[in-house]
Amino acid sequence: MLSRFIAAVRGNAIARVLILVAIVFATTYGAMAIASVAMGTPSPLVVIPSSSMVPTLNIGDIVLVRGVDPKTITVGTIIIFRSPTSSIDIIHRVVEIVQVDDTLYFVTQGDNRLTNPSPDPYSPGVPEGNVKGVFAGKIPYLGYTTLALSGPLGMAVIAFLIFLMIVFEYYDSRKKAEQEARPTK
Repeated sequence: MLSRFIAAVRGNAIARVLILVAIVFATTYGAMAIASVAMGTPSPLVVIPSSSMVPTLNIGDIVLVRGVDPKTITVGTIIIFRSPTSSIDIIHRVVEIVQVDDTLYFVTQGDNRLTNPSPDPYSPGVPEGNVKGVFAGKIPYLGYTTLALSGPLGMAVIAFLIFLMIVFEYYDSRKKAEQEARPTK
């Protein structure tokens, strides 16, 4: 059964490309799942999309995120959190910690004082349940690719590249089939 499947895939250029695309996606998502477990957070990698943390973090940097117990966070720590007012993730520095009843709230502010002259407007702060982790390191500028490909134009580019792979694979397999069909001299 498996040998028939392999033989069918070898003879079908489109099937080979589709399997290659599936392997790439599975490897990518599998690596992210492993990184999530290893780093202890659902978001082990974050791309910096704005200049709010310049000069510490620049647009296009990929930030490594490590999950922590919110009670271990101190003033000065850079945290990654879900905005209390929207569904976006933000990375800012803790400038004050407030405790209300049994809940910790983190007052945050971006390092770029030109764009962030005052702390973020969340009152009394970011609840500890919104914290996804803390800054553990960065890979400079590698995130530009992710930022460029994340919009509709990026998705169109990815779809076009997959289409080109299919066309080239189909053309190549047809060319090989024609060469094999020619009589040898």
